[in-house]
Amino acid sequence: MKKTIYVLNIFLIIFLFTACGKNTSSITLGNLSFKYDTKVWKMLEKSDESTSIELRDSNDNIINIYTSTESTYQHPMTMISFIEDILSSSEDFQVFQEPNEITVNGNKWYEYGYIYTVGSTTYKVYQRYYGKYYTAASVSYTSIIDNFYAGYDEAIKLMSQIKVNEEVNNENEKKAKEFLVGEWDLNKEGYLIFSEDGTYEWYSDKSKNKNNMHYGTYGCDVENPSLSLNEGDGIYLVLFPEALIINGKSDSSIQFKNDFIISFKEEENNGYSMVNIATYSLYTMYKQ
Repeated sequence: MKKTIYVLNIFLIIFLFTACGKNTSSITLGNLSFKYDTKVWKMLEKSDESTSIELRDSNDNIINIYTSTESTYQHPMTMISFIEDILSSSEDFQVFQEPNEITVNGNKWYEYGYIYTVGSTTYKVYQRYYGKYYTAASVSYTSIIDNFYAGYDEAIKLMSQIKVNEEVNNENEKKAKEFLVGEWDLNKEGYLIFSEDGTYEWYSDKSKNKNNMHYGTYGCDVENPSLSLNEGDGIYLVLFPEALIINGKSDSSIQFKNDFIISFKEEENNGYSMVNIATYSLYTMYKQ
């Protein structure tokens, strides 16, 4: 009798595992991988380029997942700022989840949530953004506001399974740092210090007055085909400011990302030209 019960229990366990397996589907999208419950979500669209997926539940709540490789280094806050610029003028736009850094399966994401109205319909959206090196990814849960919590828990469950196969650029960054690390005089444009640990400080002048500066982290590369930069031509540099200090006070008008190209072609007095690729502002750098 005990042997019969034991065998039945084994079969029950096998059945349960098999049944659970049939209700899940594994997806790889770019450098993202995750599973979703096929009893909850129906896949409506997967792009031919395998860069986006759309899932929908029985309440017409939608999850969109997108990943891409960009021409410059990425930061989630620039993606969030882009969305805000587009939607902030929409009727009844409001933020219910301020941008916040979270960790999902060892990877850093930013979460963000907002409400907006189109015509007579009000939508509520919860999003997560990932950005590192040249990779950008986003996952959003969109619902008519009255249906939001009908699928929210399942959406969070799916989002919390997403894993990122992170790219690395250590070798190229090490090469770029051999040139960058140290102190640079930009004449009237300030005084810039790059540290080996990936942090920077940009002072208003060579006095290094901490009352007028901005600081943060930086990334770099010795090549960037999208910007027509080959190894040996110069450096691709991106600054990620964390704080801007003006006259001793913190200023909120901060750009989350600034991209530059530094040319190895020397100017007069051993200077190097650096250009902001968004604003075309030109600087001359002198190694100290």
